[in-house]
Amino acid sequence: MADTQETLYSEVSHPAEQSGGLPQFDATTFEPQLVWLLISFVLLYLIVSRMVLPGLNRVLSDREERIADDLDTAERLGGEAESVRAAYEKTLTDARIEAQNLLQGAKDRARQQFEKAQGDLDEKLNAQAADAEKRIAKAQDSALAGLDDMARDVATAMVDHLAGLQVDEAAVTKAVTQARNKTEGA
Repeated sequence: MADTQETLYSEVSHPAEQSGGLPQFDATTFEPQLVWLLISFVLLYLIVSRMVLPGLNRVLSDREERIADDLDTAERLGGEAESVRAAYEKTLTDARIEAQNLLQGAKDRARQQFEKAQGDLDEKLNAQAADAEKRIAKAQDSALAGLDDMARDVATAMVDHLAGLQVDEAAVTKAVTQARNKTEGA
């Protein structure tokens, strides 16, 4: 039992030596660990500051320049887009004005053509109406002349048939003319 107590005592007093525990917690190795920690830190600092940070700074500055260039390009393109939009609106307005002018011109030409055609038609209709009036007057005169002859013949035949008298043609013509004038005047 004494051997077991010694073994327990030695395991409790020097656990790292016996069990192969964590060497960083061994107080006898603190100084070399601190030296290697300082050397590792300085080397890591030098590597990072000399190799990694300049590359990162270059990447970040390139990125900032690219962003600034992109913003400048966007601003320039925005200005160009605004000028293109203004030119488009001006062109659209000019096209609308031109279309209205063309439409008004077409309306004016159509109105002039219509007025000319209507004037030509009025002249033609007036000429036809005048010609028709002449033909009607001629037909009326012809009909009236024939009517006078017929009235003279009827009057002569009636007097001859009813009264059995021979009437002078000049007297019958005078009587028919007086009767016609009397009816036209009424």
